[in-house]
Amino acid sequence: MIRQATAADIERITAIYNETIAEGGWTGDLDPLPIENRQAWFRNHNAPYAVFVAEIDGLVAGYVALSPYRNGRKAFSGTCEINYYLAQRYRGRGIGKALIDHAIEHAGKVGFHMMVAIILASNQRSIDLLLRRGFAVSGRLPEAARIDGTYCDHVYLSRRLAI
Repeated sequence: MIRQATAADIERITAIYNETIAEGGWTGDLDPLPIENRQAWFRNHNAPYAVFVAEIDGLVAGYVALSPYRNGRKAFSGTCEINYYLAQRYRGRGIGKALIDHAIEHAGKVGFHMMVAIILASNQRSIDLLLRRGFAVSGRLPEAARIDGTYCDHVYLSRRLAI
């Protein structure tokens, strides 16, 4: 079941994100984030932005967030950025696909024209998933991130939304 996230989900969202950080190569954050960080992040996702969670057997298995792209610059108000994370044990079950599809549908309904994703090149699985969901590679910043002493590209993907 996919639903709008609530403040009660922040602890689990933080745990999922921190698990992803610990795995390495999936996000540019290198150190675990305190729950206060995710609380502030959550408060910045007011409409038309949103956070949705996928719940399985009463437990949040993953989440997707629609965030401002180039926050504060009004020319970009029709564009949102998508981020999504799944707890390791729930990967490979189609939950990420469902979360992305839900976010795409929501973004179109609330009037966004464009959705972007900015993914580390080391996360090819996520890039492939987005390509299957109608995204296209729009650019690449070579060696923009350094993780465990290795430089990694930052890949920009985008998708126009049906309005």
